[in-house]
Amino acid sequence: MQHLLLLALLSNLILRPAAANAAGSNYDSLSPVQKDYWLKLLHYHKGTSRADGEKFFISPKGKTDPAAEFQADIDLFKDHYARAGWFNYHPQCVFRERYEFLKDAGFLQGVTEEPCTEFNEWKQGLNADSITLVFSSSYPNNPSSLFGHTLIRLNQKGKGEKSPGDLLDYAVAFSAMPEKEDIGVVFAAKGMFGGYKGLLEVTKYYTKVTEYNNGESRDLIEYDLKSTPEELNRLINHLWEIYQTTYFDYYFADENCSAVLSDILAVPFNLDNVNAHERWYYLPSEMTKTFKQAGRVSSENFRPSLKKQLEKRLEKLSNEQIVEVKKLAEGNSLPADYNNVPVLDGLISLLDFTRYRTKDQLTADQKILMRRALLRRAALPQAQEEKTEVYDQNNRPDKGHEPQKLSFFTRTENNHSLIGVELKEGYHDLMSRDDGYDPFSQFDFFTGSLVYDKKLNRVSYDKLTLVDLISLHTYKFFDPQFSWAAKVTADRIYDVPCDLCHKVNARAYLGPTIRPNSQMAASLMTGVFGEASDHFQKGYRAGLGFEASFLYQPGPSTKIGLFDELRFDAKRKIRDDYTNTLTGKFSVFTGVNSEWRVESALISRFGSFTKETWVNQLGFGFYF
Repeated sequence: MQHLLLLALLSNLILRPAAANAAGSNYDSLSPVQKDYWLKLLHYHKGTSRADGEKFFISPKGKTDPAAEFQADIDLFKDHYARAGWFNYHPQCVFRERYEFLKDAGFLQGVTEEPCTEFNEWKQGLNADSITLVFSSSYPNNPSSLFGHTLIRLNQKGKGEKSPGDLLDYAVAFSAMPEKEDIGVVFAAKGMFGGYKGLLEVTKYYTKVTEYNNGESRDLIEYDLKSTPEELNRLINHLWEIYQTTYFDYYFADENCSAVLSDILAVPFNLDNVNAHERWYYLPSEMTKTFKQAGRVSSENFRPSLKKQLEKRLEKLSNEQIVEVKKLAEGNSLPADYNNVPVLDGLISLLDFTRYRTKDQLTADQKILMRRALLRRAALPQAQEEKTEVYDQNNRPDKGHEPQKLSFFTRTENNHSLIGVELKEGYHDLMSRDDGYDPFSQFDFFTGSLVYDKKLNRVSYDKLTLVDLISLHTYKFFDPQFSWAAKVTADRIYDVPCDLCHKVNARAYLGPTIRPNSQMAASLMTGVFGEASDHFQKGYRAGLGFEASFLYQPGPSTKIGLFDELRFDAKRKIRDDYTNTLTGKFSVFTGVNSEWRVESALISRFGSFTKETWVNQLGFGFYF
């Protein structure tokens, strides 16, 4: 810890040298370290600031010219009558971190410091003593949340024993502000291409726990960060100047909740890779890994979702008691003298979960039942204090593999032998190692592969995937939601007499999934599909599809998957024309970021002719 404090002190001296060390009076006189810090304050990325609110800049050229903004800030800080920001405070009171930086660097000698009442009251209200980085796990039923989410918690100092803990601390989050009337397709398009403004939100932490932990059944993993008073002060100063002046155009891939938040954290923390955007997209997990690898995490806490808490409580009940809970909940009635404590606790937890799942839309009878159950439970003896519950924490983001993947494979297709290479931009598929991700989920995008057919002596693309999503959401009586799958890809045709031919392939499926235990999942989905190719009789096929799947992970280093997809072409007689694909997959994980995978598929087509093709593949891939 002493070494950490010394390092932080030295970085603070470098960033804010004494006035006597200032080598000049303009932007060019700044040292390389100081210039880098100035660019971080302005959120510069590749020569342009990510900040889009005009009031974030004093110079008209501030968004693209850091030197012009530097001089304009100095000039305005000297003007007693100047005003800035959305609420017309003095510039010194709006751009607090810029002002402190320029003052300590010696550029504001003799300038009178203006009183900043509003800022000081806000800072005192935060009463911040330390920083926690919070990761919210993915929300399976919302594709825009499949990457997860991050926010900052500012922990208050001076908490007493009777304090409600961290729920009254302040949370800082960045999120898009969508229009309520936007439908899913419009929402997705605007989110991808900057159609929404993203704003910084400062609110009580319990509102985020309610939103994510309870309302969306997302686990919260909290990483307490080691920080010095100087770092904390820089963060608060910078949060205020953003909060007072600007928004950011929201882009789902690279200017999302985590990307902007990482740029903010790059200001207080002198870690070069805090906001290193190494890919064309930025993931919430990247921030957590950065702080973990830098040794900046002092402690961690796992806050299980309300759904996990309910599941844990129901696990303790016998089958008869669970039936009793269902009976009471469905009947909306409770005998006046009911005294089965475990069932009452289960009923209360079930109704509480239902209240959040339905966004506080309990029926009048359910509300009455909830009140009666709470009153009856209060009249009965309290249960003995139980030991701390142990929850599955495999979805901690710092445990996960990297998102991009490069694979090499060899394949046989009947009497053809092929070798190939595949590059996947992201992110996780059903047969990948699940540690660090929600189990039995898939979010693959921008995947392409090339193959060389030895028999034909020909190189061809094998598959181009735009997106391939699968969410195997467990169907339970207290959470009756279906799993779903959606895919858009160009892949190979195996059921017509054509070598290395391709089709555009899309599908949307829906159905239930059951999980007998944490290592196993089985699903049955149905929906519609569409295929288009010049090699089809009419150029396209469309109709109904069914897929059954079974996944089993017998140990931490292996996973087995069985899939059977049946497709009926609606343009022809269903009984006479269908395609069936039976696939077995086996993955062996040799490390966090490496795996072997064996796949074998039997593709059968029945209709105008009958054809069967065996496709067997062995591949090795590594994530980076």
